[in-house]
Amino acid sequence: MLIEKTNNTFVQLFRYGFVAVGAFAVDYGVYFLLSYIMGVQYLVAALAGFLMGTATNYLISKYLVFQGEPKSRTFEVLLVFLISGVGLLWLELGLYALTEIYGIHYLLSKLIMTGVVFLWNFFARKLFMYSRFFNILKED
Repeated sequence: MLIEKTNNTFVQLFRYGFVAVGAFAVDYGVYFLLSYIMGVQYLVAALAGFLMGTATNYLISKYLVFQGEPKSRTFEVLLVFLISGVGLLWLELGLYALTEIYGIHYLLSKLIMTGVVFLWNFFARKLFMYSRFFNILKED
């Protein structure tokens, strides 16, 4: 279940959950280090953490979740970062709203928005990159 190639959405979502935990550790670790330890403004720290987490997510999920050889590696990476860029907008707007408008601590705001962005990233990649409508993979 963890390594065989599959297009089953539930299995892929399950695997993506494991990948996301690793990417989240990188993302939140960078965010915490920069914002809490080094005093970098929390929205800037969120951007740095998000970029590092996205790179980690891409590298791991390429082999465990969305398997197959792309028609163009460059196009594949661009789409991942484009989808993640939309997720970044969600993250930044949500962080701002939760922290500045609703008064939630910025570290808790990050946890909440990470869940929202996790779902966006998985389903957007599944639909826009690996569905039969927008398949970026080479035919076997």
